[in-house]
Amino acid sequence: MEHAEEIVGVVVPTAAAHVTLRPLDASAVRLGAGLLGDRQQLNRAVTIPHGAEQLELAGTLENFRIAAGIASGERRGYVFSDSDVYKWLEAVGWEIGREPSPELERQARAMIELVERAQLPDGYINTWCQINDPSWRWSDLEMGHELYCGGHLMQAGVALARAAGDVSLLRIARRFADLVDEVFTHGDQDGTDGHPEVEPALVELFRATGERRYLELAATLTDRRGHRRFGGRFTPEYYQDAEPVRKSRSIAGHAVRALYLAAGVTDIHAETHDPELLAAVLAQWDDLASSKMYLTGGIGSRHT
Repeated sequence: MEHAEEIVGVVVPTAAAHVTLRPLDASAVRLGAGLLGDRQQLNRAVTIPHGAEQLELAGTLENFRIAAGIASGERRGYVFSDSDVYKWLEAVGWEIGREPSPELERQARAMIELVERAQLPDGYINTWCQINDPSWRWSDLEMGHELYCGGHLMQAGVALARAAGDVSLLRIARRFADLVDEVFTHGDQDGTDGHPEVEPALVELFRATGERRYLELAATLTDRRGHRRFGGRFTPEYYQDAEPVRKSRSIAGHAVRALYLAAGVTDIHAETHDPELLAAVLAQWDDLASSKMYLTGGIGSRHT
């Protein structure tokens, strides 16, 4: 019999040892009428339902059906479009934790079941690879976005578990995270992700499950940056790969990648109290806020 773990009052069968997950009170913050409260209601009533419609229209959900073997055809969308499903599920997780919605829960359940059917027995899931070329797996860390998509899967699983008490996606996410740990910590992959995102996701997975190996994997992937392995299409700076994170005192390159990495470094420091990481991220913040930020708070316009 599988062991069980607790999360926000729910006992769930898993293959991991018994872990008491850290609860989150999703009702701790409430927005009343006003600018932010009105946007929150608009998000629930319009944006989230519209997002579900677009996932269908764009073929993103159909990609999962093809990968699961319940449909046929060519894959549509960008190499990273799987992440759109996970981002939608994360948004729904936080929203139904704030206020239940049978319709959103029904839609989320259908998507989670689809993701689970598409996941391979070893935990791998990426519709680009599964549909287009299974041999592609882990072969394009620079631009492939496998770990990026997986990171969003993890964050969606944590959101649904913490806010809504639904651990079904968390189990899927952990299977992928366990595969990444096996391949990148104990296997033949000594690289890291070309698009940071999995780092803060792994820290959140650690916070949710208590499994320290997820935190250690986040730290390992972070410390592997800065050795100029990336640079095929753009410069190493674009990928935050020009110098080791611990030695970096400036923030550069692709704005989204840079901030995901900074978030991950901050999260790792928050859990490990590593002084070198703190010094690096504080220096990068000073560099960003003093000379590279628009009056709007934005930091990037074009990807180059």
